[in-house]
Amino acid sequence: MSNLKIHLKQCSKSAMELENNKLKIIIDRPIENGGEGKGILGGEYLLTGIGGCYSSNLFAAAQSRNINIEGLALEITATISQDIPKRFSKIDIAVSYESCSDEQVFDKLMAIAERACISVNTVKNGLILNTNKK
Repeated sequence: MSNLKIHLKQCSKSAMELENNKLKIIIDRPIENGGEGKGILGGEYLLTGIGGCYSSNLFAAAQSRNINIEGLALEITATISQDIPKRFSKIDIAVSYESCSDEQVFDKLMAIAERACISVNTVKNGLILNTNKK
Protein backbone atom coordinates (compact mmCIF):
# COMPACT_ATOMS: atom_id res chain seq x y z
CA MET A 1 0.00 0.00 0.00
CA SER A 2 1.40 3.40 -0.93
CA ASN A 3 0.73 6.70 0.83
CA LEU A 4 0.31 10.31 -0.12
CA LYS A 5 1.16 12.74 2.65
CA ILE A 6 1.02 16.51 3.07
CA HIS A 7 2.05 18.75 5.94
CA LEU A 8 0.13 21.83 7.01
CA LYS A 9 1.34 24.38 9.56
CA GLN A 10 -0.40 27.32 11.17
CA CYS A 11 0.50 30.62 9.53
CA SER A 12 -1.98 32.99 11.25
CA LYS A 13 -4.71 32.88 13.88
CA SER A 14 -7.07 31.11 11.48
CA ALA A 15 -5.03 29.92 8.49
CA MET A 16 -2.92 26.91 7.62
CA GLU A 17 -0.15 26.76 5.03
CA LEU A 18 0.88 23.76 3.00
CA GLU A 19 4.53 22.97 3.70
CA ASN A 20 5.78 22.44 0.18
CA ASN A 21 9.00 23.77 -1.30
CA LYS A 22 7.38 24.23 -4.74
CA LEU A 23 4.52 26.58 -3.92
CA LYS A 24 2.60 28.27 -1.14
CA ILE A 25 -1.00 27.29 -0.50
CA ILE A 26 -3.08 28.88 2.26
CA ILE A 27 -6.32 27.50 3.69
CA ASP A 28 -8.39 29.98 5.69
CA ARG A 29 -11.91 30.86 6.71
CA PRO A 30 -13.73 33.85 5.26
CA ILE A 31 -13.57 37.05 7.29
CA GLU A 32 -17.32 36.89 7.93
CA ASN A 33 -16.81 33.46 9.56
CA GLY A 34 -13.97 34.51 11.87
CA GLY A 35 -11.08 33.97 9.47
CA GLU A 36 -8.70 36.39 7.89
CA GLY A 37 -9.62 35.59 4.28
CA LYS A 38 -5.98 34.78 3.42
CA GLY A 39 -6.76 31.65 1.43
CA ILE A 40 -9.58 29.58 0.08
CA LEU A 41 -11.79 27.27 2.09
CA GLY A 42 -10.83 23.70 2.83
CA GLY A 43 -13.96 22.58 0.98
CA GLU A 44 -12.80 24.48 -2.09
CA TYR A 45 -9.48 22.64 -1.87
CA LEU A 46 -11.37 19.35 -1.66
CA LEU A 47 -13.19 20.27 -4.88
CA THR A 48 -9.90 21.43 -6.42
CA GLY A 49 -8.35 18.08 -5.57
CA ILE A 50 -11.25 16.23 -7.17
CA GLY A 51 -11.06 18.39 -10.30
CA GLY A 52 -7.28 18.17 -10.54
CA CYS A 53 -7.25 14.41 -10.12
CA TYR A 54 -10.12 13.92 -12.58
CA SER A 55 -8.58 16.15 -15.25
CA SER A 56 -5.11 14.61 -14.95
CA ASN A 57 -6.66 11.17 -15.51
CA LEU A 58 -8.68 12.51 -18.43
CA PHE A 59 -5.49 13.94 -20.00
CA ALA A 60 -3.67 10.63 -19.42
CA ALA A 61 -6.48 8.66 -21.06
CA ALA A 62 -6.46 11.06 -24.03
CA GLN A 63 -2.69 11.04 -24.41
CA SER A 64 -2.54 7.23 -24.35
CA ARG A 65 -4.92 7.27 -27.33
CA ASN A 66 -3.11 10.12 -29.13
CA ILE A 67 -6.10 12.41 -28.64
CA ASN A 68 -5.38 16.11 -28.23
CA ILE A 69 -7.61 18.19 -25.93
CA GLU A 70 -7.32 21.98 -25.76
CA GLY A 71 -9.08 24.38 -23.44
CA LEU A 72 -10.41 21.80 -20.99
CA ALA A 73 -12.53 23.44 -18.31
CA LEU A 74 -14.31 21.98 -15.30
CA GLU A 75 -17.06 23.62 -13.30
CA ILE A 76 -17.41 21.75 -10.03
CA THR A 77 -20.49 22.44 -7.95
CA ALA A 78 -20.96 21.01 -4.48
CA THR A 79 -24.33 21.01 -2.73
CA ILE A 80 -23.99 21.60 1.01
CA SER A 81 -26.39 19.56 3.13
CA GLN A 82 -28.86 21.25 5.45
CA ASP A 83 -28.42 18.61 8.13
CA ILE A 84 -25.79 18.51 10.87
CA PRO A 85 -22.97 17.75 10.58
CA LYS A 86 -22.59 19.84 7.42
CA ARG A 87 -21.20 17.96 4.45
CA PHE A 88 -21.30 17.94 0.69
CA SER A 89 -24.33 15.87 -0.26
CA LYS A 90 -23.76 16.07 -4.01
CA ILE A 91 -20.92 17.06 -6.33
CA ASP A 92 -21.44 17.79 -10.02
CA ILE A 93 -18.57 18.09 -12.50
CA ALA A 94 -19.47 19.90 -15.73
CA VAL A 95 -16.79 19.29 -18.37
CA SER A 96 -16.20 21.39 -21.47
CA TYR A 97 -13.39 21.92 -23.95
CA GLU A 98 -12.49 24.20 -26.82
CA SER A 99 -11.32 21.39 -29.11
CA CYS A 100 -10.81 17.65 -29.07
CA SER A 101 -9.15 15.77 -31.91
CA ASP A 102 -11.64 12.88 -31.49
CA GLU A 103 -14.90 14.23 -30.10
CA GLN A 104 -16.66 10.87 -30.50
CA VAL A 105 -14.34 9.32 -27.87
CA PHE A 106 -14.61 12.18 -25.37
CA ASP A 107 -17.47 10.65 -23.36
CA LYS A 108 -15.43 7.44 -23.02
CA LEU A 109 -12.45 9.50 -21.80
CA MET A 110 -14.69 11.11 -19.18
CA ALA A 111 -15.81 7.70 -17.91
CA ILE A 112 -12.21 6.44 -17.79
CA ALA A 113 -11.12 9.56 -15.86
CA GLU A 114 -13.92 9.11 -13.34
CA ARG A 115 -13.04 5.44 -12.72
CA ALA A 116 -9.29 6.15 -12.48
CA CYS A 117 -9.43 9.19 -10.18
CA ILE A 118 -8.43 8.39 -6.59
CA SER A 119 -10.23 11.50 -5.30
CA VAL A 120 -13.48 10.67 -7.08
CA ASN A 121 -13.33 7.04 -5.95
CA THR A 122 -12.76 8.15 -2.35
CA VAL A 123 -15.74 10.50 -2.39
CA LYS A 124 -17.99 7.97 -4.12
CA ASN A 125 -17.01 4.97 -2.01
CA GLY A 126 -16.15 6.52 1.34
CA LEU A 127 -13.14 5.96 3.51
CA ILE A 128 -11.99 5.49 7.08
CA LEU A 129 -10.95 8.82 8.60
CA ASN A 130 -8.97 8.90 11.82
CA THR A 131 -7.84 11.94 13.76
CA ASN A 132 -5.31 11.52 16.53
CA LYS A 133 -2.89 13.54 18.56
CA LYS A 134 0.68 13.09 17.37
